[in-house]
Amino acid sequence: MIVTVRTTTDARAKADALARGAVEARLAACAQIAGPVTSVFHWRGAIETSEEWEVVFKTTEARYQALEAHLLAAHDYETPEILATRVTRVSEGYAHWVEQETRAAEAIEPPAPEERPFFVYGTLRPGAYNHDRFLAGRIGFEADAVLHGAVLHDGPGYPYVVPAEKGQVVGTLLTPAPGAYGELFGLLDRLELPVGYERVARDVVRVRDGARVSAWVFLAAPDAPLGPVIESGDWFSRPQRPLRGAPRTP
Repeated sequence: MIVTVRTTTDARAKADALARGAVEARLAACAQIAGPVTSVFHWRGAIETSEEWEVVFKTTEARYQALEAHLLAAHDYETPEILATRVTRVSEGYAHWVEQETRAAEAIEPPAPEERPFFVYGTLRPGAYNHDRFLAGRIGFEADAVLHGAVLHDGPGYPYVVPAEKGQVVGTLLTPAPGAYGELFGLLDRLELPVGYERVARDVVRVRDGARVSAWVFLAAPDAPLGPVIESGDWFSRPQRPLRGAPRTP
């Protein structure tokens, strides 16, 4: 069964990132971007009007749940629009193409990773909204930590860490629960790699005892769109912007 999935976002660059991320991950065979359009909606007790771009994905019903999870993680709206419609009639050739393009991801198995904890610096940190959404039941230990020699950028839409001679980024060191490492490793790669990050091993300093710990960190890929630097290096202390949702981060 072929399914079209629609979402909207408030910038063309964000729409491009959502479209490319889903197609690169083979969660959709293609994605089409239209806009700008004017959206009028209720939000937190008021009627708001904003300019948005629409992204329409072509996928299969079997891949819908994975695409939805990807969009929820990649989107910077607190409550993004995700609407799915089953296609009742479609040409046989096109249906076959969509199924082939989305089925390819199911056969890909990531290489066995070296087990390291993960250093996270945004909405996957404890207390942020993506922590419970994606990490609940998968984390054994959490510890405050600092990544030195890096700066934190606020988007657009998605925060990114970039290596630098000076600077530091504040975050949390997450050690997976027993038996959860492989699942968590694959989940974070599927969420982050298609939307402008690359996973690398870096030493971070654990705050409680000053120990240097080798951890997986999702850094900005070379072509990632970078917004302003968050001078404090702490995503929780960044200046707040009047958006419908908070930006996500690994």
